[in-house]
Amino acid sequence: MALILTLLFKTPLRKLVIITLDRLKRGRGPIMVKTIAATVLVVLTSTVYSIIKIQNRRGWRRQSDGPAPHFQVHARSFSYG
Repeated sequence: MALILTLLFKTPLRKLVIITLDRLKRGRGPIMVKTIAATVLVVLTSTVYSIIKIQNRRGWRRQSDGPAPHFQVHARSFSYG
């Protein structure tokens, strides 16, 4: 909270805090990029895994022509053509 108040008002202490934060954060750019890349990779892997899991669960429907083959057989028995 004190840091926010220090940065909020234009005081000599603000310039000192900004310089200190700048020096602390120097050289950490690659670490942040790696962290973000790892997070994106985990989310993407989880999504692909879920898609594969759902498709394997619905595998028995892939052999039929549509989502309800029993309805298609019933509808064909009433067709006139």
